[in-house]
Amino acid sequence: MTMNTSWGYKHYDQNWKSTETLVQYLTDIASKGGNFLLNVGPTAEGNIPGPSIERLKEMGKWMKTNGESIYGTNASPFFKLLWGRCTQKDNKENTILYFHVFQMPEDGILVVPGLKNKVIRVKSLKSGNPLDHERAGENIEIDLNGIVSDNYN
Repeated sequence: MTMNTSWGYKHYDQNWKSTETLVQYLTDIASKGGNFLLNVGPTAEGNIPGPSIERLKEMGKWMKTNGESIYGTNASPFFKLLWGRCTQKDNKENTILYFHVFQMPEDGILVVPGLKNKVIRVKSLKSGNPLDHERAGENIEIDLNGIVSDNYN
């Protein structure tokens, strides 16, 4: 993926993708079991353009908090989630699901469809705080009210 519209540096190409878009691409690709290869085109002098540096720093800051939801994960067990994406990681005892919410539900209740497994714990990766949740048929409903969004994911 390019950070703007060109694979190589072009001084006139100032159509930069936002950090939000790049983080969501990263998450979308990880949720499908893929690797995100991000192109950074240097100038003729070998310099990295300022907008590239800015976005890479912002993505790095996001990864510092949320990297465990990307690194070493597997594809989502869900076919399609209307509100975002999911990555998963297996440990010896259970499976950890990471929910990446692109579109916060208006009522603050995130519905995870068709999750039949026993839920041991639900928490915010950013704060570590537990989140209220309950089973609703074959779904799990997670209360996101009070979660502070990072504006990316």
